[in-house]
Amino acid sequence: MEGGGSFEMVGIPQMIVPYEWILENVGQEPMTIASKMISFRGEKVFRVGLKNHAPNPVLFLVAINLSQIGMKVKDVKYGIQGSGIGPATMKEMTKEDTGVEGSLHLFKTLLDKKVVGNCTFAFRICIEGNVPSYSYQLSDRLAKDQLWAARKNQQYLPDVEFVVKDQRISAHAAILVARSKIFAAELKKKQPVKDVPHQIRIDGVDPSTLEKFLYFIYTGETMGTLADEKLLKLAEHYQLSTLSGLCRVALKKIEATQMAKFIESLNNGVEGVPPRT
Repeated sequence: MEGGGSFEMVGIPQMIVPYEWILENVGQEPMTIASKMISFRGEKVFRVGLKNHAPNPVLFLVAINLSQIGMKVKDVKYGIQGSGIGPATMKEMTKEDTGVEGSLHLFKTLLDKKVVGNCTFAFRICIEGNVPSYSYQLSDRLAKDQLWAARKNQQYLPDVEFVVKDQRISAHAAILVARSKIFAAELKKKQPVKDVPHQIRIDGVDPSTLEKFLYFIYTGETMGTLADEKLLKLAEHYQLSTLSGLCRVALKKIEATQMAKFIESLNNGVEGVPPRT
């Protein structure tokens, strides 16, 4: 049984995601117990588990493909829920070097004794952006939503029209120019005609990719997966360094040797048994 909580901001670049994992009626026999996949921002990216073997039971947290939404785990703390309101103390888990930075994160800690009966673990997952220029700060959420709605609904005098395959997608020159000097140069070359939008033809991409690209331009946030080579090409062409950096990290492939190292790190010092979910 699992429970979540609201997100909490810490400092400037980091976000805290709280999570509670409730175990009930855990038996004496050695076993591996794992949670269901935990969703964050619409993606299933976390899983916690317990290798409940004497004499060294291991509590672990795995983050999977968090890079595809532009993030990584900085650190993880855990506590064991007592009879009070919250955990008595929060302790930091150890980050393992799995050789797959960005795609798979593994945090582990040794427990003093096996878990038997009922137990509740509380986690505080600290998340930051994958590139230095992509961070999490308090902001006016309504402002971002309104800007994006203005583009989606073709409001407030859109004066640029992207032609992508058989679709036409409107945008605002002032925002494009402010975000990209390439757009500034392109639009400066074209003399505006009254009541006729600037047309920019984009070849080799789907409308959905251009939507993700424009969403980042308007809001500074990502939409959908960043593991998109055509999105990367758009970001590089229009010199959006933050978006291109996020895409490059998300597109990194996991090699077989890296996966083997990850599994070795997960099972280090513990005899493996089939997981119970």
